[in-house]
This record gives sequence, C-alpha cells and structure tokens, in this order.
Amino acid sequence: MVIGGILAGGLGTRMSNGGLPKQFLKIGGKPVIIRTLERFSQNKNIDRVVVAMNRDWIDYCNNMFAEYGIDMMKTTIICGGETRFESLLCLANECVRIAKEENDSDEIIMINHDCARPFVSDRILNDNITMVRNYDMVTTSVPTIDTVLVSKDGKVSDCVPDRPTIFLDQGPQTLEVNHFLKLVDTLTDKEKEIYMEAGRLYIDKGYRVGIVEGERTNFKLTTQFDLKLAELMLAEED
Repeated sequence: MVIGGILAGGLGTRMSNGGLPKQFLKIGGKPVIIRTLERFSQNKNIDRVVVAMNRDWIDYCNNMFAEYGIDMMKTTIICGGETRFESLLCLANECVRIAKEENDSDEIIMINHDCARPFVSDRILNDNITMVRNYDMVTTSVPTIDTVLVSKDGKVSDCVPDRPTIFLDQGPQTLEVNHFLKLVDTLTDKEKEIYMEAGRLYIDKGYRVGIVEGERTNFKLTTQFDLKLAELMLAEED
C-alpha cells in the first residue's frame, strides 16, 4: 500500500499574512495546501493521503477541503507533533492504522512531502515509489549549481567542497513505514530530538539512502519572492 504523507503543520512566520499559515495562502486563486494535495490525490500510484496539521487549524482545514471538494474517503487529516520529526511519526502511525483497516499492512510505503512545495511533479512521485524498493529509503535532491562554502563561524570560509558531490535536498522522501517505526524504537529521547527528517537518521544508522532526481520547479515557498514566482509559474500554465 502506498500512502502520501503531507507535512502541513508549520505556521510560516516568514510569510505571515494576517496570521494565516502559508499553506492556506492562495497562489493562482487556490490555497497552497489544495495544490499540493491534488498532486498526490491525482497520482494513480498513491492509494491514500494523510495530512499532518497543527491542532489549532484542523477545523479550518476540514472546511477548506469541503469547499474544494476533496475526497475525504481517501484523505485523512491528523494532528501533527510539536516538531517536524514528531509529525513524521504521527504520519507513520496513521499509515499503519489505515493499512490495517484496509487489510494491507505487509508493506506500507509512505511518500512524505512538505506542503510548501506545491509544484512536485508526477514524475518525482512515481520515481520515489519505484526507487524506494531498491534502497532503505530515498530522498529527492538536485545538484547544486552554485559553489558551496563551509564556514564554522559564518565569517570565514573553511573549505570549498567539490561541487559535483553537493546536492540540495528537496523532498519528498519515501520509506517503508514498518521499518522506519522499528528504527525509531531504537532511539533514545535525546536522539529523537536531533532529527528533523528521516534521511539523516537512516544515514547515521548505516542504511542506504537513494537519491531521486529533483527539479528546480519543486521549490519551497518560504518568502514573499517565492509566492511571486509561484504566481508567475501558474500564469504561464494558463
């Protein structure tokens, strides 16, 4: 069973608009979260979608999904955690619950994605689902086109890594849920505080993390400039 997990619990303080989290802001006349959700729900290889939401915005989100005709038979909204990693755990546990309900819990593939990347392509989603069977997990990244500097103090450059070895991680990331939960069970509470996402955890524990080729258009909406760029991209599609 393949389940899409959308992380949508952030409050987006760098893009505040009267207190409305950025996932609810509109681009091209439609909320960001709806655009991201549609990318997942319209993919023929994804069976269900789970959205991890901040507790205070769940009712708002439910009303929005009803307004835009989201199929709630295939979409579930859950309360996320206090941190991104805790929200990832919430998604994983909900995936297990859904799979048991559907009598399909032998292999649960979760493709998790940041809601603020609404331009993720069908090709990226499909490559994640295909490639995860050849690795312990996969992540979506693009090679850097800029020279990268490493600085310990933020003032002096300590080294310049070889550019062909440097990738910028985007997401989604995809993993087998039962294996992920077993791995998390081996962590101490202190270790759990270290991680923001699954990729570093898998690497630290000696597992193979494959790289799915990302796309420059799969950028994260973080600033007002990103919103303007998103509007331009959508205007070109019309």
